Amino acid sequence: MDENTALDEIKFIKKIIEDSKRTVINDGIGYIFWGLIVTIGLLADYLIFVLQVNLSFIWVWVVLIGFGWIYSFISYFRKGKKHRSHNFASMLLRSIWLACGIAMTIVGFVGVFSGAIGGVFVSPLISSILGIGFMMSGYIYNLNWVKYLSAGWWVGAIVMFIYPGIQTILIMAFMMLAFQVVPGIIIYNKFKKEIALSK
Repeated sequence: MDENTALDEIKFIKKIIEDSKRTVINDGIGYIFWGLIVTIGLLADYLIFVLQVNLSFIWVWVVLIGFGWIYSFISYFRKGKKHRSHNFASMLLRSIWLACGIAMTIVGFVGVFSGAIGGVFVSPLISSILGIGFMMSGYIYNLNWVKYLSAGWWVGAIVMFIYPGIQTILIMAFMMLAFQVVPGIIIYNKFKKEIALSK
């Protein structure tokens, strides 16, 4: 490797780092929205099971997750090119959460429908995937507290794997509120402050 190539690579890495530092924290609405959608689904699951309601839980998830994906795509395209950041860090962040979303949808639907994954193991598997998403997001945001949320997701996953049962639904619902909705609100408040300061 010659000196010019090495310098070009260093400049490229430096640009990625600077892009990451300049990335505006997203508005947090996606975290809040998806956290609430999943919490509603989990609580509906729990009530269907406990109250012996004659309703298939799968249809609850089809409606909720279908609505979530439709909302996310509409929201993405509504923001338009003017309001979407196109630096490397922002594109990486969107790709990470798209990949995590697809993986969680496959686990939740294909895994259960095929019989490969028992219903009680969906939550810990999804929790494991969310840990990856939050760890990577924390590095991109350069926020340690976001990275540390991944530990909560992974510890929760371990607990749910070791003690599977109806209680995992409530554990996952609590984790959704604590590790996704509340952080989403914090991110949203930070975003609003940054917008106010930039005016």
